[in-house]
Amino acid sequence: MRRTKKAEQLAAEKFVSDTVARGDAARAGEDGNLPKGATHEIVEEPEGEAPKIRRRRFRLF
Repeated sequence: MRRTKKAEQLAAEKFVSDTVARGDAARAGEDGNLPKGATHEIVEEPEGEAPKIRRRRFRLF
């Protein structure tokens, strides 16, 4: 099944919103480190849009 660009965009937005809601995404502190438990850094928060995030580390269970 082929995904349309719209479906890919919606999936990406859902991933970002879920990541932020779970607390897996956060802004880096003044020292450049992420809070404990965060795996993604919020690098940009455009007004009226979903934040831009970047993976910084992985979580091992």
